[in-house]
Order: sequence, then structure tokens, then C-alpha cells
Amino acid sequence: MADTKEPVRKKGLHGWRAAAAVFGCGTLAAFGVFGAVIGVLNLLLDTAASGFSSDGEDIPAVAQSVQPRAELEPGALDLCSDYLPQISDITIASELTAEHSDEAQDSSFSSEVARTVTGRCTFELTPQFGTVNKWLFGFEFEAVIHDPSQNRDQVASSILQQRLTDVEGEFESIESQGEHDWADASRSFYGENADGVSQYVVVSQTRSAVYTIIFTGDPESVDNGAVSEFDFERQAEVLAGRLHDRFYRVIPE
Repeated sequence: MADTKEPVRKKGLHGWRAAAAVFGCGTLAAFGVFGAVIGVLNLLLDTAASGFSSDGEDIPAVAQSVQPRAELEPGALDLCSDYLPQISDITIASELTAEHSDEAQDSSFSSEVARTVTGRCTFELTPQFGTVNKWLFGFEFEAVIHDPSQNRDQVASSILQQRLTDVEGEFESIESQGEHDWADASRSFYGENADGVSQYVVVSQTRSAVYTIIFTGDPESVDNGAVSEFDFERQAEVLAGRLHDRFYRVIPE
């Protein structure tokens, strides 16, 4: 009687299938070990990084320290001619007037007496915000460099109060006023001047310097010199920040 039993098939993988399985498992195991190592390294890096910050706050990469100069050379604070035309925060189309006074430039000046540096200038300005029409930009400052009574800041504060009073008379009408953090003290005024043109004035104090920024619209423009307070303020904020930094660094301790 013929044997009808089927041959017994061996279970499992043999030949090339077995080789492929062994290779695949070994590769996966290797990747698994590699992934575990990467995970541990990431954990260590995250832990180390957390040690450089507190309460999730980022620490600046470079801590900058700006200190005032030890002294101010005669003529070194001529902002109208040597500084304003050079900075990139405003676009000056042309200089109309410029005045500068520094008592230390007088050959008979004594370092024991009071020293005040002043400047006044006007420019035609191409604004960076809001319009293509040019503005008139006026700037003036008074910096108390040396005071025999050692009260430079108090003297400057008195100058500031007087300047704030004078500014109100330079408007036909004032629509708004505001305090700003652009300097040690900073106040703005917005309205129309006697010619009915939009005007924006900022009076600030940095250390012992008091300075004024005046923006006025162009009466010959298509909008008859009307400029929004928002556009004036954006330009003033940028410029005031630069001036504050300049006065802080240049005025001696």
C-alpha cells in the first residue's frame, strides 16, 4: 500500500530568508541602540541648557555695557553738524541752518567755571513712515557739562521745565500731549502751529542735557501740511532713542 503521507515541512526560516532576517534584526537592533544613545544625549543637553536660564527666561548672548566718557573735548558735542546728518534713523534731504556753541572752545576758558554746550539747527527731512512729503525737522539742545556747584542734573531739570512751558506757546492749538520712556524724561505735544500746519514737538532730558525735536508738515504739499500724530510719533521715537544714547555716552560723569 502506497505511503500517502505528505513530507513534513520544517518550520522556521532557512537559506536566504534566514540570512535576511538575521541581518534585518541586527540592523534594527543597531538603530535601536543608536536611537537610545541620541535620546540620552538630547536629555543631557536639555538639562544642561535649563541650567543657563531661570524661569524660562532667555539670557542675552552678549551683555553690553555703555559708560559715559571721562571728559568731553572742546567741540565734541556738535550734534547738528557732526552727528544728525550721519545717522541712518532719519533721512535728511538738506540742511537749512546750524548753530553751535561750546564755551570750552574759547582760548580763555577755565575748567573751573560753568560749561554749557548748545546747538540749534533745521533740516528738510524725508520721513521714513507714512508719507512721501517732506517735513521740516528742527532740533535744539542745551547740555550742562560742568557746574561749579555740582548740580548739573538739577540745573538741567530747571531748563526742562522752562522749555516745556515755552513749547505750549509755539502751537496755535494743541490736540494731545503724552509722556514717553524715550529718555530720563520725555514729553510730546501734537497740534497745529500758527500757519495751520501739523506740528509735533518732543522735549526730553538725558542726564544733564535738555533737547527738543520739532517735526512740521510741509504747507506746500497736496495735504497742506497735515500729518497724523501716529506718523510723527513713529519717527520721533526712533530718533529720540538715538539721541538719548548719544547724550548718555558723551556727557562726562
